[in-house]
Amino acid sequence: MIFTLSNVIAQETTGPPAVAILDFESKGLPIYEVETLTERLRSEAANTNAIRLIDRKMLESILNEQGLQQSGCTTDECAAEVGQLLGAQFMINGSIGKLGNTYTIDAKMVSVTTGAAERTKTVTYVGEVSELIVEMEILAWEIVGLEAPQRLLMKRKVQSAADNKMTVAILDFEPRGISTLEAQTLTDRFATEINNTGKVVLVDRNSMREVMQEQGYTEVECSSEECAAEVGAMLGVQFMINGAIGKLGDTYTIDAKMFEVATGAAAKTKNTTYTGLVDGLITEIEILAWEMMGLTPPDEVMQKRQGWEPTVAKAGKTRFGALMRSTLLPGLGQFYSDRNSWGWIWLGSEIAVSALAYSQYSKYQTSHDNFNQFYNQYHVSSNPIEKQDFRMQAEANHQELSTANEEMTMMLYALGGIWVANMIHAYMTGPSDVALEKEKPSVELVLNEYTKEPQLRLTWSLDK
Repeated sequence: MIFTLSNVIAQETTGPPAVAILDFESKGLPIYEVETLTERLRSEAANTNAIRLIDRKMLESILNEQGLQQSGCTTDECAAEVGQLLGAQFMINGSIGKLGNTYTIDAKMVSVTTGAAERTKTVTYVGEVSELIVEMEILAWEIVGLEAPQRLLMKRKVQSAADNKMTVAILDFEPRGISTLEAQTLTDRFATEINNTGKVVLVDRNSMREVMQEQGYTEVECSSEECAAEVGAMLGVQFMINGAIGKLGDTYTIDAKMFEVATGAAAKTKNTTYTGLVDGLITEIEILAWEMMGLTPPDEVMQKRQGWEPTVAKAGKTRFGALMRSTLLPGLGQFYSDRNSWGWIWLGSEIAVSALAYSQYSKYQTSHDNFNQFYNQYHVSSNPIEKQDFRMQAEANHQELSTANEEMTMMLYALGGIWVANMIHAYMTGPSDVALEKEKPSVELVLNEYTKEPQLRLTWSLDK
């Protein structure tokens, strides 16, 4: 999350402002449902660490002394008066209403000092009342002036996209004897084919990674079912899929498991064994994706498996083989085609640009940490001269942060460009397909032994 100096609260305090949250007013909903949703708002607001939340019991005690009820204190004047008695700086109140199948949430953050609304937020939602829980969690961040974390936005996205389909997230398969890059490529193909079944709502990989990074996880470390279930709960999905891809000599094994996030119980397990070139794993994992969903793979997918081994046996090295290898790792297709010099050029280019990208990332991280340090010092300092100095240093680091971010983005685009160019080069300069060459007709000038006249002979090999 990026902070700017304009977000600094003008009040001179030694900590976050004290805030009390009144029960929201019910408009067409049962009181207990509104109280439940308000309580979720309180819990999530405390998680933001941007405010110091006043205990509900203390709030109720003050209201009882004044002969008021939370639901009866709906005006800004009443909220400000109660806030003064509590010693709060801000009060949050609002209402939750229902019109047909549509729910509305109106929230307001009122300054106790001025009685004016500092911030207002509204939400309109069509769906089940239980799904308002996520909306209240997101509202808790927005009403205090922060962006909601990715884990909550992902829950909203999954919730709105579900439409009676089961929601699924897929962790990278664990590599056992193959490279991490190969395992990730096969996982991507598995996810694509799972999505092609039309039976699920699939969480995209980038969103899942952002949520995991927010919680301090990496896909490599999160290999246990307990960790996967915890990530699934943060994403708001019903099922998680993980597994492993192993190699034993020329034989490959794929083991996949789908389990329920709520119970941790395995819903379905599938495994397959394959002997042949690594390229054939693409077809096997596509078939496995359909079987994992309890569906029969389409004919076009099954035909890939039926035709794979004969093609490899006859063709030997092919351009397609070079392309697939360079898709997995830059330069690998060129090595496969015995073009070692080009292989080192592409591999070296990718490594060099990766190093530059990492260097810019390190600068970004350093500037980000320095910015946060000076920002916090600016916030807590009471010396005007020091505050000005901290502000200037924070702004300088923020500029360095932005520059490093831009350069890092350029490097990432360059990495992608090199990768694609390497794939095209591998295919264009790859070995000829022997099987295709056999199919080419040959034309020869021969002498007809019966007529003793020259003739053109067309020959077409049928033993393909």
